[in-house]
Amino acid sequence: MSMQYSDIIPTNLQQDLDRIIERIKTSSSILVASHLRPDGDAIGSLSGLVKSLRKAGKKVDAALLDGIPERFAFVFPDQQVIQNVSIDSTHDMIIILDSGDDTRTGITYNRAPIKTTLVNIDHHASNTNFGDLNYVDTGASSTCEIIAGLINRAGLPLDADVAFSLLLGLITDSRSFQNEGIRHTAHLSAAMLLKTGVDSTPILNALNGGRSEEDLRVQGFGLSHFKLECNRALATLVIKQSDLQKLNAQIGNIFGSGIFNILTSMKNTLASVVIFEREDGMAFCEFRSRGGIDVKEVAVAMGGGGHVPASGCSRNAPVDEVASEAISRMIQQVSRSIEGLQM
Repeated sequence: MSMQYSDIIPTNLQQDLDRIIERIKTSSSILVASHLRPDGDAIGSLSGLVKSLRKAGKKVDAALLDGIPERFAFVFPDQQVIQNVSIDSTHDMIIILDSGDDTRTGITYNRAPIKTTLVNIDHHASNTNFGDLNYVDTGASSTCEIIAGLINRAGLPLDADVAFSLLLGLITDSRSFQNEGIRHTAHLSAAMLLKTGVDSTPILNALNGGRSEEDLRVQGFGLSHFKLECNRALATLVIKQSDLQKLNAQIGNIFGSGIFNILTSMKNTLASVVIFEREDGMAFCEFRSRGGIDVKEVAVAMGGGGHVPASGCSRNAPVDEVASEAISRMIQQVSRSIEGLQM
């Protein structure tokens, strides 16, 4: 049986995607953006789509308020991104990737809707369908999986350079294809990308061997200071700016440390929450789980969003206050989930 890459796009969503593809074909200038604190999926999907659209002859701008994180810059070298809190757009399209709502990019887009179409492409179950055109596939492993399917269906350029970007997000957001309930389309997308001849070695080296000294010191701090709740089923960790200063580390090192997922690798630990603060006092929560525990509900209740096993939120409030609420909500959620499993 031959491999059908068209299967990457679920039948019930093909019409939604075709509307977006048709708009892409009639557009000459496009702005592509993604969310604050961009992760591998945000960078991979943005850079992969930007590269493909440019190879197709489109005039494309990229916008990331927080810029390109150093640890992912290798997939998008020598590229300038717009980092303005407000953009006066006269583009034919604005495509927002991997963002559950229209505030997640941190950018205000001043546009005339009759001229500039706002497109929302995402895989988060908490997505608010904020675009003029929306494509939300909550079963997809990543936005990179969706973009791979879009490029294939639209007949846009897909070479090793484009595939290199998309593989980054596919690998990181699927936790190296280890997420529970991962759909066959994630592997189908990977096969399509690998068929271009792309070398995935630099990605794997960066993810598995590219951590800095500060990343590891933050990891060590986390492993020494986490607490357990709910009969060891929930791990909690609070990292303050004072802790980062003692470690000579920054907020980016928390993400680079891998601590979010490490805490759920213990035998009896099914969920974790890490609460931390930025230099300006903004507090963040990252929730992780396995075994079907829904952390998205907690994130949404606190103004954030994401997926059942991985979600996050942010709030302009003292980190201790946010930590107290996040931990309390997670204790309730994990306790209810365990009771449900035991019934």
